[in-house]
Amino acid sequence: MITNREEVIDKAFKVFLKMNYEKASISTLAKACGVVKTGVVYYFPHKLDLFIAVADKFVLQLQSPANKFTTSANTLAEFIDQYVAGVSNTMKGIVNLVDDGNDPYDCCPNFYYIHFLSQVRMYYPNVRQKIANIFQQEYEMWKKVIQKAKDNGEIKSDTDVSKAARLFREVFCGLSYEQSFLNGLNINNLNDSFQYLYSFLKA
Repeated sequence: MITNREEVIDKAFKVFLKMNYEKASISTLAKACGVVKTGVVYYFPHKLDLFIAVADKFVLQLQSPANKFTTSANTLAEFIDQYVAGVSNTMKGIVNLVDDGNDPYDCCPNFYYIHFLSQVRMYYPNVRQKIANIFQQEYEMWKKVIQKAKDNGEIKSDTDVSKAARLFREVFCGLSYEQSFLNGLNINNLNDSFQYLYSFLKA
């Protein structure tokens, strides 16, 4: 029996991942949570309230760079290792939560998550700036680490910090999107691509 708000959010997340927001009725959400409709409405009077709470937890909080990565690494090489580990841990957390064997569309958990992200962009009121802030924070994090590596002589002195930061970010986003259509992001592929890019920058 679901007895608290967080459990309702976690169960609803699984529903929104695999079912479009419009089709996910309060009755469907309540059934997934193991309660009657009033058990959901008690915490979330409207479906949008629940959807926003789910998005806050599993997008805005989960994808916040401060919650996934650390910039305490002494080198760019160390930061790449930390970044890959952060991506891996975040992805494993999502997979462990949602991979319940119910796969009606023969898609991997990563694809369902990207499907959820598109819904957040469409239905979460005024979310564009919040998402933009997350992207900018991660971009600035890469810039800070790369600038430090440049100043310390770890990478070439003529490195364009902004372009290098953008490349690392785009490699991650590109692989995440492409591989979500198959078996999900391959962490080894991500690491290999980062290491190859790093080899061009290394002094």
